[in-house]
Amino acid sequence: MIDIRRLKVLKAVVETGSVTAAAATLNFTPSGVSQHVTALERETGCLLLERAGRGVRPTDAALLLCEHASRVLATIQEAEDALAALRSGQIGRLRLAAFPTAGSSLVPGALAAFQLVHPKVALDLTVHEPEEAVIKLRSGAIDLAITVEPYGPGDAPDDGLLRWHLLADPFRVVLPRKHPMAGRRSVDLATLATDRWIRVSSSPDYCEQAVDDACVRAGFQPAYGMEADEYPTVEGFVAAGLGVALVPQLALGTSVHIGVVARHVKGDQPVRQVWAATRPAIAGQPPVQAMVEFLRQAAAKFADDGA
Repeated sequence: MIDIRRLKVLKAVVETGSVTAAAATLNFTPSGVSQHVTALERETGCLLLERAGRGVRPTDAALLLCEHASRVLATIQEAEDALAALRSGQIGRLRLAAFPTAGSSLVPGALAAFQLVHPKVALDLTVHEPEEAVIKLRSGAIDLAITVEPYGPGDAPDDGLLRWHLLADPFRVVLPRKHPMAGRRSVDLATLATDRWIRVSSSPDYCEQAVDDACVRAGFQPAYGMEADEYPTVEGFVAAGLGVALVPQLALGTSVHIGVVARHVKGDQPVRQVWAATRPAIAGQPPVQAMVEFLRQAAAKFADDGA
């Protein structure tokens, strides 16, 4: 195989017309240049330079090699430039997964802010429940997971992933507009002990459990009469007067169903904890670091707006 460094030396000799001039261009000694050319002649089995007065004259073999060397060296330079751009976060691809309500509320703003700063980094966002997102993160299928977890700041497990706490997402009481408590700024859950409740079954470990625990702290077990997979369906059920529910602020977004009102929980508010997670091996990559920062900013803004 032809040594790329020796091709570069030969190209410099052909372009400058002498070994001495090539040595000055490459910051080599003349003997070093001659050694590289001699070694290249052995590799190729061809005479590459002939003496011509005080300089040298390239043979047809040398001219042929130089023609190819120009393309090869240009391709290598392009590869080095692209690699440098990838390392600095100027180009590349960032793959994310988020749970449904974050994917429609928290994440889009962060993606838009990221794209303004890194327009040449391709973004892939998929929506997955937390368990599946973590599995994909560990397998390398994605680079960053936005999940709901049962623990708050300071309690993240030592399980090989690197995590950043984004948001304590509070639950709001969602009531039909004609409900007796609809005019209150905040609602004591105990006043809803005899109401029919609507259950959300998509995230039993994080969301449903938080609702059950909040009701138990208020002194009752919620009587579920309806069940839905997603929060928009819950709002539709509430608007139709089929029951009441606790819905996370992220799931409500910036507006709620026209037929319902969302009120703060009086006293001890139930929350779900929102985290970003990645693998330690890629945590230092500029796109990952930038996206985490934009997610933090989006979460802070959402918390302020929700308050």
